[in-house]
Amino acid sequence: MNELDSTWQHLLESAIQNAEVSGRTDIVEYLQLKASNDLLRTTATRWLLDSFLEAAFEAARTRPALKIERDEPYEFARGSGRMEGSRLIISLGVRCLEVRAGWPRKPSSGIIRGNALAAADVVHFGLSRHNSLLSLVRSETTPFWQDEDQNLIDLTFIARHIAILAEAL
Repeated sequence: MNELDSTWQHLLESAIQNAEVSGRTDIVEYLQLKASNDLLRTTATRWLLDSFLEAAFEAARTRPALKIERDEPYEFARGSGRMEGSRLIISLGVRCLEVRAGWPRKPSSGIIRGNALAAADVVHFGLSRHNSLLSLVRSETTPFWQDEDQNLIDLTFIARHIAILAEAL
């Protein structure tokens, strides 16, 4: 968790306590939902980026020229909204795979279409036909990442994108 997220979590907890003391149960419920959604977003985003990172490290065993960078915090556009989160850049020679994930954190940042909790982009520079737009969707049990065709994102999906990068040379 970066410093901004830690500060935000502390401010949110303080606001919940102040609302409880004031007897504003409606605000308490809203802020608790916000805190719960932020935990889901953070956990799912970390899983996605860490899974790509692990797959990249595995690929680096046979492709030692593979380079990995991570930017955090990172801001990117999704539609008319601005997502704040993290970016992972995996490069091999001139080829590059970029994975960015986040969500709108300010009211002025806009929204994510489809009632999604978070958004992620998987971008293959120079091979745009392999790009994927992902959404974190809430379910009754646990949220999950899906692509624009509503396919579930799993480790096979991630391995395929790393293979596209590694085989493109």
